[in-house]
Amino acid sequence: MCNPRRIRVTATRELAVAWEQEIRRRVVRSGRATGSARVCESLRGSVGAPTLAALAGVLARSPDWEETEDAFRLSFDGGQVAYRPAEAELEIVATVSADVEAAGEAAETVRGRVTGRIEAEGTGMYYDDRWGGTSPESARREAHLAAEAQLDGQAEERVRAARDAAEAGVAGQAQEAAAARADEAFTAAARAREPELEQRAAARLAAAGVIARNHFHRALADAYREVLLAFARSRGAESVRCSEADGVLEIDFELQI
Repeated sequence: MCNPRRIRVTATRELAVAWEQEIRRRVVRSGRATGSARVCESLRGSVGAPTLAALAGVLARSPDWEETEDAFRLSFDGGQVAYRPAEAELEIVATVSADVEAAGEAAETVRGRVTGRIEAEGTGMYYDDRWGGTSPESARREAHLAAEAQLDGQAEERVRAARDAAEAGVAGQAQEAAAARADEAFTAAARAREPELEQRAAARLAAAGVIARNHFHRALADAYREVLLAFARSRGAESVRCSEADGVLEIDFELQI
């Protein structure tokens, strides 16, 4: 076998490739829709002023109640109870929630054209004794095919780069449009569920009221106890005893008149 010989071929190509691409984006929004029903009660006609004054202090010290700007609030499974000291008003709210999901899609079409000259070099090999069936002609064909393959790769890479650059320019717009449509669809879906959820909340309002009043009456009992004990001590009462069992508060004291 003689020494190998190499043939190099340089090939050029004028590019004129037009392309079109659609950029699609899809955004999904998920969350919960809520319906509520409420009832308000005034305590001014049933609870005395000293007890109402003590009640605010009891609620402020309780770790279960959250103090907000105008009320003390306590949340429980399926509702909330709020007491507003300024109005001496108790508000009970029943809530029912449901999962809601909605999607939005948007598409942008981009077009472009890649032009210019590209160049590549290919190499073919043969042997003087034509070992392996090689010849200058076969080496030239091999070199030409290698150069053309490189040109194909360069052309594909240029078109791909142009597509990527164009996609980067409009992908954000498609994403924003899809997100806006998803938000609109979610809002509409949540609103569509609200009437049904409000009806279900109204049906649960009585049960929520029992839970809410149990929480509130425990605080109210503490307020009564503070008022009565303060009254007894201010009058010099003796043998003051205070006990609570089965939700019943008992206060005994002896007072000389």
